[in-house]
Amino acid sequence: MNHTEQAETTIYLSLDASTMVASRQVHIEDIASVFCSQPDIMHNVKKIKLFTFHDNEQGQSVVNALAVIGEILKYDKTVTVQNIGSQDCVVYYRNLNEGHKRTGKIKALFLMVLAFFGTAYSIMSYNGDVGAIDLLQDLYFMFTGLDAGTTDAGYKFGILSYCVGLFFGMLLFFNHGLNHKKADDPTPLQVQMRLYERDVNDAIVVDSAREGTSLDVD
Repeated sequence: MNHTEQAETTIYLSLDASTMVASRQVHIEDIASVFCSQPDIMHNVKKIKLFTFHDNEQGQSVVNALAVIGEILKYDKTVTVQNIGSQDCVVYYRNLNEGHKRTGKIKALFLMVLAFFGTAYSIMSYNGDVGAIDLLQDLYFMFTGLDAGTTDAGYKFGILSYCVGLFFGMLLFFNHGLNHKKADDPTPLQVQMRLYERDVNDAIVVDSAREGTSLDVD
């Protein structure tokens, strides 16, 4: 039996776990990577529009992989779609104009000042709980044989050395804030931030599913 079989076209879809967009109109290429052996199909699939944010300032939405596959099959029912990425994507929309960028910088500066004084207060509280000042006085007496006074230059130098050592010790431990990191591994702070981001995304996905607000198949 002689017949010609047309090769099946497969589209590979890798949905991101979360992403941020600057446009109200969200297309497949904004939330996923797409690969197909036929460039024209791949290009058209990337440009498929999924939904539009109604708020002009900011918003968030959850997109299920099945909804994306459904939109692709509406474009071409003969293709096969395989998702090798996340099952859900949390899409954040932010209007990144100049006004919002300036506001973002002001908020970042405020958070830096808040974090600075909050951290300073925490360190001072810790030093008070463990008796760090008494320890420095004992060390001063051990090396000099004299009782430490608040006006003694050596005692002040000891406190200054402790503060400087604490600062550089935190930089080395967290491996963060230096131009050249001592290792290519993620810093403990980056690891905690990624874990927090993943937990937030999971919570948004669950809440969206319970409220029925996620973009899913009909």
